[in-house]
Amino acid sequence: MTFIKICGITNAVDALEAADAGADVLGFIGVPGGPRYLTPAAFAEISASLPIFVKRVVVVQTPEDAADYLSEFVQHYENDPEEIGVRRGAAWRIKAFRMRDETTLAEIAAYPDPVGAILLDTYHHNMLGGSGETFDWTLAARAKKLTDKPLILAGGLTPANVKEALQVVRPYAVDVSSGVEESPGLKDHAKIKAFVRAVREFDLGL
Repeated sequence: MTFIKICGITNAVDALEAADAGADVLGFIGVPGGPRYLTPAAFAEISASLPIFVKRVVVVQTPEDAADYLSEFVQHYENDPEEIGVRRGAAWRIKAFRMRDETTLAEIAAYPDPVGAILLDTYHHNMLGGSGETFDWTLAARAKKLTDKPLILAGGLTPANVKEALQVVRPYAVDVSSGVEESPGLKDHAKIKAFVRAVREFDLGL
């Protein structure tokens, strides 16, 4: 079964709705400046309301930025300086790549740092994620062949296009944020349910 990550959670109501709908993982933004940003205190408050076994990912610039977020996983776009080291080993970290073209495939092929998984997102000139834009999924399918790590597909996914994306890429997991929102930072609960349903229908061959 494809794992499902609902990202950009900003409040307990949306978190519980996503968990109840069947999300395996919830994502929380730890990069300041955007409408989905959560302070460590706000993250801790929402986390306290979650059912047991619902996993959390905090999205940050570098792994050290997650020091005050007690999450099961950290998704990062850049690496720490070498001297900082990595807490808890590699398995808890997800390295995000912003897909542009062949050059990004070369980066993935040459990436030396052991991590638990890699995530492919759409390149945007001034946003790390949550742009709502897709990228060429055939690049993702090619990237999948360049790594032995589980591949998480993000970038512009919606209830309407996720089946096509799954057909092309066959990722380990899918990640959605703006595709299930009413407005930045506020989720549309009907869209969350529709997204989960679409993924599960694909898994079952429906």
